[in-house]
Amino acid sequence: MSLKNTSYIKEILLKNLSRLIAIGLLLTLSSCIKENIVVPADLTSNPKSSVIDIKVDDIFNTHRENINTIGLSIGILKNGETHFYGYGEIKKGSNIIPNENSFFEIGSITKTFTSILATNMLLNKNLDIETTLKSYLPSNLPTLNRNGTEVNFKHLLSHTAGFPTMPSNFTAKPFSDASNAWGKYDDRRLFSFLDNLLLRSDPFTEFLYSNAGLAVVGATIEQNYNQEYGEVLQSELLMPLDLMNTSAYFKETEEWTTGYSFTGEETGYFKSLNALDAAGVIKSTPQDLLKYAEANINIPETSLGEAIRLTHEVQFMEYEVNDFYKIRSCLGWFEYINNTLPEETFIWHNGATGGYNSELFINLEHQSALVLLFNKRTLDNSDRELFIAEMLQLLLE
Repeated sequence: MSLKNTSYIKEILLKNLSRLIAIGLLLTLSSCIKENIVVPADLTSNPKSSVIDIKVDDIFNTHRENINTIGLSIGILKNGETHFYGYGEIKKGSNIIPNENSFFEIGSITKTFTSILATNMLLNKNLDIETTLKSYLPSNLPTLNRNGTEVNFKHLLSHTAGFPTMPSNFTAKPFSDASNAWGKYDDRRLFSFLDNLLLRSDPFTEFLYSNAGLAVVGATIEQNYNQEYGEVLQSELLMPLDLMNTSAYFKETEEWTTGYSFTGEETGYFKSLNALDAAGVIKSTPQDLLKYAEANINIPETSLGEAIRLTHEVQFMEYEVNDFYKIRSCLGWFEYINNTLPEETFIWHNGATGGYNSELFINLEHQSALVLLFNKRTLDNSDRELFIAEMLQLLLE
């Protein structure tokens, strides 16, 4: 056996071993954490006056005992009409039902906004997504490559760059309320991580979901515009799409919901993720997220519209599969196929912060969309997945 083959086999063994260790640690940590299962208060804004109202209410009540949230806001775009429903409370004991203007942290749905921003940035320079990163990062950083393949925007936006899930020098404890740790992670730490980074695989050979990768995309956006991520987001995407209640910045308002952790405790808001903003900082409302979904369906005939269209295209052809659905990487988005609807394809992303979970589904063929915003983070999403499957079926009826 050649030394080259021996080295390759060692690499594969080490990679698989590291995955097994990571899975073992996750299972160990999960077993040490007792999730507090809650049932939302029996409160709703659903008028139950139309067929869709009644069907939504029936689905929710079927799963209410196991949906594990304090409050839930639902937004539906179907047959050209929007519908909003609130269940439970914006804060435990408040008796206030979440509505279409309630604010939630949307976590990693932020990555879809970041991908559109980055793609539009490149189009405006007559460049494409296979542009490498070198000229968009500080000149003292090393070229990011492995075995002769240099990392480009497509790799980062499709989670195939060989980056780890989180930067190696990010120190928040697993499953903790990490809002403070995220806020302290600045550009100096991000660039230090890049300075010492060894890619885990050759670019575009393996999928590994990476907050670190999207943070680097955010850094390229900031370097290009010489502005903070939130400022670029506002001027280049939110204003053109008229998303006035969506922002990277936290603002005090009575419309805020309160987030709750796995254990049912109130969590602090992720007001800033600093250098990791592009991976998950955005706050929004059900109404704005449905408006965002509409912009992804009825795409404007502009450079921004072309960027939106490009982010929908599948880039990495291998499926990631679980018990409920399978996905493939687009740019920021995922192509999503639910097991109960094997002939239907959605573009999708979800999100999670210390006290929130979010889901955004868009079916381009049926021109429909579903927004689900929960103000409690869950450790085991299996019961919610059953609820989601029924809601997607309703969406396409």
